[in-house]
Amino acid sequence: MAGFAVTMGAVVPCGGAAVGVRPGRRTTKGGARQPQKGYTMNSFSGLKAAPAEFGTRTASFGDSVRAAVSAVGRGSGSRRTTTMMPIGVPRVPYKTPNENTWQWVDIWNCLYRERIVWVGQIIDEELGNQLVATMLYLDSCDRSGKDIYLYLNTEGGDIVPTMAILDTMKHINSDVGCVAFGSARAMGGMLLACGAKGKRAALPNTCIMLHHPSGVARGQASDIANEGRELLKIRTKINSMLSEATGKDPAEIGENIRRDCHFTAESARDYGIIDKVLYKRKVGAR
Repeated sequence: MAGFAVTMGAVVPCGGAAVGVRPGRRTTKGGARQPQKGYTMNSFSGLKAAPAEFGTRTASFGDSVRAAVSAVGRGSGSRRTTTMMPIGVPRVPYKTPNENTWQWVDIWNCLYRERIVWVGQIIDEELGNQLVATMLYLDSCDRSGKDIYLYLNTEGGDIVPTMAILDTMKHINSDVGCVAFGSARAMGGMLLACGAKGKRAALPNTCIMLHHPSGVARGQASDIANEGRELLKIRTKINSMLSEATGKDPAEIGENIRRDCHFTAESARDYGIIDKVLYKRKVGAR
């Protein structure tokens, strides 16, 4: 039985060439050359021995993935392409009015064309400007006064852009209804309560909260006093607007929302913040 020796990192059979180096060819008596067989050893896979030749590349994880992907579509009745999940803003097919063509638009533009405006983040100056511009445009597109709906899922935001949105809601000809889901807190709850009466709704598990605004004043005593007087004016204004929206007395509202006042959908309906709670539709209902 031939032995093996290790020389300079290579396994060398006694009296033979190093493994991985192409051995020379032997010549028979007739002068014809015979190819020499490569050295092999048994490698075990599970409980069975499988012969493997030295120098054979082992399949990697990437090879397995590529083989699995390439196998898609080989079976009968299966798709020939691999469909990947879209990342980012979803795009949906939309048929252009008065035309027979379809085009792919992002879902927000599709909702805008259906007069649905999405409020899904904290209300700041940028979002406030976008909402005001969107409502003005939708109102100008349809002079018949078709309703516009705000879908609210926001933790609140700044007072000034919220007041600008409320002024626009009162200014345009279209009624602006509000539908809350998820969370409508602080200025989000203010928008919900000030929607068109009879068109304010919330889903059953919506968290609604109202409170007075707070501020931080620094500098001279006169500046702090001015800031305090301005906050009191804003509180009085909010109490008056919520009183008009809910039918409650301004003094009662001011006492209730001095701190964070939380409502469920049912309690918000009883308080007058919304008009109805949207439950699951019945089969056959329109």
